[in-house]
Amino acid sequence: MSYKTVFIVDPIRGERIQMAKFLSEEIITVMTFIAINDCFKRPDLIRCDLIVFAPRKDKNEIKHLFNIKKKYRQIPIILTLNNDFPDINLTELSENGFASPYKASSNEKVREIMLGLLAPEGLPARTEVPHPVPISAEVQAALSPRPE
Repeated sequence: MSYKTVFIVDPIRGERIQMAKFLSEEIITVMTFIAINDCFKRPDLIRCDLIVFAPRKDKNEIKHLFNIKKKYRQIPIILTLNNDFPDINLTELSENGFASPYKASSNEKVREIMLGLLAPEGLPARTEVPHPVPISAEVQAALSPRPE
């Protein structure tokens, strides 16, 4: 499986960092942004596979999504529901060219949708990294359980 990139857009720093920690995986690179326009200022540097967008009143509203170029509207987008936006009309987004909009009410739902889109066959097994300092036989014997 190839590496995937997820962009998280949320003007509230604490929420953005919490979401990034929750979604981080070995095969997924997570990048965070304050506004949706920041994601595409340098599109030649990194390609996005999924956008997680948290709408906020007066900062990150749904209308800001309509300002992005049509070619970026093909990227799947997950809209997180919060107190500012308790419900979002996905048909309006679809009518404006967004290929696959989703909405999620919690971080767990965001993770579920993300893994369904980016890793439908499941996550690969974690790579095991050996201990950097080899443990001698003497120390290993001292760590083993003692008979009673």
